[in-house]
Amino acid sequence: MLEVIIALSLAILLGNILAHKIRITPAILLIFLGLVLALIPVHAMHEVREVGLPPHVILEIFLPVMLFWETRNTSWREARARLRGILLSGTVLVIFTAFVIAWVLHTFMGVYLWHVALIIGVALAPTDAVAVATLNGKLPKSSITTLKAEALINDGTTLVLFALALQLAGGHELTLGTASGMFFFSFLIGTLVGLAVGWGVDKLRAHIGNPMNFSVFMFTVPFIAFFLAEEIEPFEGMKGSGVVAVVVAAFYLTYRGPDTIKPQNRFYGLPIWSFVSYVMNGALFVLVGVQLPSATAPVDDVLREYNYAWALTFAVIVVAWLVSIAARFIFLHVSIGIIRALDRSEKRKQLRTTFRGRVVSTFAGLRGGVSLAVALSVPTDVPARDFIIFVVAGVVLLSMVVQGMLLPLVIRWAKIPVDTTEEDEINEAIRTIIAESFDSVAEIGQEIGAPQWIIDRIADEQMYNASIHRNLHAVRKDGANAPEEARRIIEAGDLEKELRLRHLEKQRSVLKRLRNERIIDTNVLHVIQEILDIEEVRVLGPVELE
Repeated sequence: MLEVIIALSLAILLGNILAHKIRITPAILLIFLGLVLALIPVHAMHEVREVGLPPHVILEIFLPVMLFWETRNTSWREARARLRGILLSGTVLVIFTAFVIAWVLHTFMGVYLWHVALIIGVALAPTDAVAVATLNGKLPKSSITTLKAEALINDGTTLVLFALALQLAGGHELTLGTASGMFFFSFLIGTLVGLAVGWGVDKLRAHIGNPMNFSVFMFTVPFIAFFLAEEIEPFEGMKGSGVVAVVVAAFYLTYRGPDTIKPQNRFYGLPIWSFVSYVMNGALFVLVGVQLPSATAPVDDVLREYNYAWALTFAVIVVAWLVSIAARFIFLHVSIGIIRALDRSEKRKQLRTTFRGRVVSTFAGLRGGVSLAVALSVPTDVPARDFIIFVVAGVVLLSMVVQGMLLPLVIRWAKIPVDTTEEDEINEAIRTIIAESFDSVAEIGQEIGAPQWIIDRIADEQMYNASIHRNLHAVRKDGANAPEEARRIIEAGDLEKELRLRHLEKQRSVLKRLRNERIIDTNVLHVIQEILDIEEVRVLGPVELE
């Protein structure tokens, strides 16, 4: 087991360092390094090759944590503005893609068993939230939000489709009513469980003061939401969607966060989440690479049994990949055309995308670990299971490597303008907070009986802190060292400390109001909230973590 930990850690480290050096998506190098680990003929690598990628590891461990974190970092305002398109892409597009791939493979590519073609189509239908997250910084915020929100939803649709495909493979007859009922109950139960878990957790976390206890508690939340939703089955074959429950709970808790998370818990807890997400993200892609060679081993027997040829198998992989891209482009083009014809409002016109933008969105729909997990989840008694795994693994590799490497070229070709909206909102929010909270220094100071010299000093600092805040934001963004004056320890007695804390509370109330009035985005709130949390921790001093 030590060999596995060492190999994964070094692969994640090396892959991310090299990816930033040569400016390609880290996932591509991580998959390649996983392949290298699987092919190294050294006894020490045997345990790494044996680890594989059990489907329950992704569906029950990786997926809840990654979805919870990515939802927290998804712009709710942008998602609401594009909700119609996101819901269509997260549901109808998945169904459309699955059946188009299945039809092409069954009709033209010699995949004679319909259920085999359908399972391959279902596995390849969803884009991967973890893979899409690697595109941060390469696309405008609105495009990233749409892609991430779509990927957060489509996993739930895929798992329902997968259950239907397995029932067909088992010889069961399905009606349109049964299929529709499965979708309806899956999303309904998932939504209700997500809201219930979110509400309960929000009440409890407000009373947790220790940052380490807070982090442990919050780390269990996505698993609780996923487990409860999956366990609720009001009718046979109709159970809740754990994916939807995790996403809904995360959105609810993110929105309520400014009210119920203590600043010190955010300050110490969020870096832990960021680290765990970083490691799990990297480990997932390395393990995908490790899994790929083992998928080829049993395929020979399957090919002989169903009279397939290796050349035809590789052709199936390439065609399935191309069809997944074409289906996505056709759906985006047609659905946007229909929406434009039905909705000609000024608001809708502001959200319109160009032809080149749709090409970028098409290529950005990467397939990843979720597709492979679905394929690996196929029961061993399903005919041609190994063939399904091999084809899906091949398409995942093509998607992540070929499509991922072409994406930067497509983005440059599209000439998408640089999105400065978030930077503008951050600067405007800082100006508003400083302006609206300036007078509160004198009011609070007089209320608590602070000496005038303390009031004057803090008031003068507020004018100066506007530039300091921008410096800290720049530091957060580019990793440089903060200015020395921004790091100095606040010297204050009890009255000065109370004045500073109450003034920070006033600034947070202004920040939350700007978010509620949709003047700033949730991600902007997180950036400035982090700056205010740093200042509060400086005022209070180190927190006892044990």
